[in-house]
Amino acid sequence: MIKYQDEFEGYLRDNASGPGDKAAAFVKSSIASLNSVCKYLGVTINAKILGSDSDIDALCARLSKTGKVSDKNIKHYRSAMQQYVNMVNGL
Repeated sequence: MIKYQDEFEGYLRDNASGPGDKAAAFVKSSIASLNSVCKYLGVTINAKILGSDSDIDALCARLSKTGKVSDKNIKHYRSAMQQYVNMVNGL
């Protein structure tokens, strides 16, 4: 579960570049990535769990330790987590 998912989707749409289809795919992919993080780690994404770059590093390390997530997917998840951190911090 992603706390403030609607706000996050709006943030992503506002900051996506490219034609509508590409922007929509970016939003969908980012939401799916964060939902995967929630699933694999059993957490709810919120500003307390994911509010800084060090939180991103910690969550990525936890994902890696599960042995269930490829490095390629962790890279995609990291990108989505960075967008969430940017939203939380008003960037």
